[in-house]
Amino acid sequence: MTMLKYTAAALAMLPMTAFAQPQEDEIVVTASGFEQPRSETGQAIEIVSRDRLDQLQSPTIADALQTVPGVSIATRGGLGGQTSAFIRGGSSAQTLVLIDGVRINDLTSPNGAFDFGALMTGNIGRVEILRGPNSVIWGSQAIGGVVNVQSIAPTNGFEGRMASEYGSYDTKRLNANIAGTSGALEGSVGGAFVKSDGISALAGGTERDGYANATANARLKVHVSDSFILDFRSYYNRARVEADSEFGVGANGLPVSRNRQFVGYIGAQFALLDGRLHNRIAYTRTDLKRIGTDPIAFSFYNFNVRGAIDRAEYHAAFDVDAALTFVAGGAYERTFASISFEGAAPDIARNDVVSGFGQILVRPVMGLTLTAGLRHDAYSDYGGQTTLGGNAAFTPNDGRTMFRATYGEGFRAPTLTEGQPPYGNPQLKPETARNFDLGVEHQFLENEAQLFATYFNRRSNDLIAYSSVTAQSENIDKVASTGLEAGINLTPTNTLDIRASYTRVDAINRSAGADAGKRQTLRPQNSLSLSADWQAPFGLSLGSSLLIIGHSFDDKANNVRLNGYALVGLRGSMPLNDQLEVYGRVDNLFNADYTVVSGYNSFGRHATIGVRTKF
Repeated sequence: MTMLKYTAAALAMLPMTAFAQPQEDEIVVTASGFEQPRSETGQAIEIVSRDRLDQLQSPTIADALQTVPGVSIATRGGLGGQTSAFIRGGSSAQTLVLIDGVRINDLTSPNGAFDFGALMTGNIGRVEILRGPNSVIWGSQAIGGVVNVQSIAPTNGFEGRMASEYGSYDTKRLNANIAGTSGALEGSVGGAFVKSDGISALAGGTERDGYANATANARLKVHVSDSFILDFRSYYNRARVEADSEFGVGANGLPVSRNRQFVGYIGAQFALLDGRLHNRIAYTRTDLKRIGTDPIAFSFYNFNVRGAIDRAEYHAAFDVDAALTFVAGGAYERTFASISFEGAAPDIARNDVVSGFGQILVRPVMGLTLTAGLRHDAYSDYGGQTTLGGNAAFTPNDGRTMFRATYGEGFRAPTLTEGQPPYGNPQLKPETARNFDLGVEHQFLENEAQLFATYFNRRSNDLIAYSSVTAQSENIDKVASTGLEAGINLTPTNTLDIRASYTRVDAINRSAGADAGKRQTLRPQNSLSLSADWQAPFGLSLGSSLLIIGHSFDDKANNVRLNGYALVGLRGSMPLNDQLEVYGRVDNLFNADYTVVSGYNSFGRHATIGVRTKF
């Protein structure tokens, strides 16, 4: 069945009389680094709230990202397998990931990409996804976009959450979080645990590759005065991933990776000049460690790697008046990586970068916000990089219609393994990109329906790829990505919510050579997400999701074709009282046989049942 037929069939399921839920003017932070109304930025930003995560019953952040326009996910194997996120056809290395505002991309991996496999939803409060470059604010890696994952924030009064579930493949989950406010203190602390027997990571295997994950999170704010706040945040994750090595004995291999992630944030927020000058100063620490062992074969799966990022930053926003805001900041960052294979002495690499940026927001007339910015980064190992960006947001009717336009530049600095000996090439330049997009959102039928569409066009240069000629990474690739993100949100009643989105991405290799004109690997050209949720008068909630992914390719020459597929899920929940609720879901309802990454397994039909409480 073609993608067009899938799309037509899915849209035909929508009731003709349905109406959409109005879009609130949400607060975002990825546009400027400070909280601001979404209506004041021309950038395409999506929010996945805690309530939406509960509604979808998404077990992982990657599952939730599948529902976001412009985002595609590729997982190698089952739960905990290496998981990549591609935004608007960009590579996984071109997505900057933050946890509670701290960078967590893996600088020890070959391209610095973040592995979403370990990121569960248990104690996550919300996820903010900015689609498109924003290196003016965030620097390196913000070419495809920025994913800001936030743990559950402190709340007024006291709130507790707990959930426990059991599912197929002997999968067990448990998470708990408490948050509250007392006088000058705001705090939140939680933990989560996941364990599963899993499936064979590589296709054809008979042994299961299990997974275990323990997570802890904590946040604390101390209001020293009305204008001075101390801010502390931390996130810790420890995982054991059983896998199969393509270079070892294959699908019945026994390699294991033990991974640890830690991020810490110590900062202060203070206001001056009668509250018009907002300041934030912080020190952040990212610490990553991975140990791999393979008891059967010499396979380069015996490794010990360590990475660390220490960062000091200052960020300020000055409201001159209601029509003019200046944003500026600077940072010093030091990175460290230690890599050892097969018991050899470790190779160590270091890098320093000093950054500064400025941005101006102008509101010349009611409903119009214009933003422009400039950034410069000076790296100790390869020099400087200057980045420009600007956007416009305009509403002629108090937010019912929003027009957005963005021009953004992005860059990705070479990782330590790409740019420094013994593995790297010190002559590498950063990857760069130029992007523009045009978007519109419109609410109608008494603000109960919302349509949205965004066209984007990005050209990337000097992409870093391994060259078999020089046996090093080289700046040899160029890619053009164009596409459309469109969708509709409908709510005919207070008890029915329907959301549909469609994405078309043409990510094409425009380098010279035999692969010119070929599509980028693992980037489906077409994708569709559709969800419907209904709540009965007596409290029962029922929902269903449809995910349709078009075909893609798993090699640069486009010879390895991965067929498209459709996945259907069902979910339901029922409150037992004001605090306790039982829920369950069935994923891949029709047991579709599909491949996301060539040679790797994917889940068949599987079911989960659980109970959760909120007090």
